[in-house]
Amino acid sequence: MKIIKIITFITVIMLIIVPPVFALENDIGYSQISPVSPLYFLKGLREALELKFAGTTKVKMLRQLEFAQRRLREVRTLIRDHNEELVPATIERYVAQVNELTDRHAKNDEVGIKIKESLTVHLSILDQIYSQTSISRSKMFIRSGLNRLIQRADVVNSSKEPICRLFAKEATSSALNQTEQAVLSDRAQKCFMNLSNLFL
Repeated sequence: MKIIKIITFITVIMLIIVPPVFALENDIGYSQISPVSPLYFLKGLREALELKFAGTTKVKMLRQLEFAQRRLREVRTLIRDHNEELVPATIERYVAQVNELTDRHAKNDEVGIKIKESLTVHLSILDQIYSQTSISRSKMFIRSGLNRLIQRADVVNSSKEPICRLFAKEATSSALNQTEQAVLSDRAQKCFMNLSNLFL
C-alpha cells in the first residue's frame, strides 16, 4: 500500500513539474528519463493517468501528440548515449502513438494545425536521427517510421520531399541487401509519384 502511495505521489509531482511541450522548433531536446532508466515505468504510469483524466477528444489528441514527441526525445537520447538496441522498440511506440491521431482535420482546427506543425518537425528530426545512427536495425525501423508518416494526409508536401530523396539515396546504398534496396526504390518511386500527383 505504501508503494502505491509513493508511486502516485511521484506521478502527481511529475505531472505538476513537467508540463507538456510540443514540437514547434527543430530542436525537441532530449529525454531526462529514457527507456534504459530504472524510473522509466513512472513515465508510463504518468501517461496512463494523463490519458485517463483527459476530458475531451481534443485533449486526448494533444496528449497523444506529446507522448509521440516524448518517444522521439527518447530515441535521440538513446542514440546520443549509445544505447541503440532500444531504438527499434521506441520508434514502434512513436509510430503507434502517431497512429492514434486522426489525419483528417477541419480547415481551422487548432489541434489539427498543431499536429501538422509538429509532424513536420518530427519528420525533420527523424531525418537527422537517421544520419546519426550507426546500427542497421535502427536505421530500418526509422525508415519504416518515416514511410508510415509520409503516408498521412496531414503531412505537408514540402516535408515529404526530403524523405523521398532519402529513400532514393538509400536504395542505391551498398550497405543494404537487394531486397531492402528494392523496397526503398519502390517507396521512393511511390513517394515522388504522390508528390507529383498533388501538383497536377
